[in-house]
Amino acid sequence: MDARRSPFRADLLQGKVALITGGATGLGFETARVLGSHGARIPICSRKEANLGAAVAVLQGRG
Repeated sequence: MDARRSPFRADLLQGKVALITGGATGLGFETARVLGSHGARIPICSRKEANLGAAVAVLQGRG
């Protein structure tokens, strides 16, 4: 999680799924990033396919 430390365990959401609407930009993207960093699987959706592809690439890169 960048330079910030989280008070939560890294595997807190392991095995959980969090569907994020508006996940390609803004708060939705940051929510997806943080939940994913805690082990959740994150399907995201967006109205703009181009934004969605870019967001998925970034989120997958963070693994």
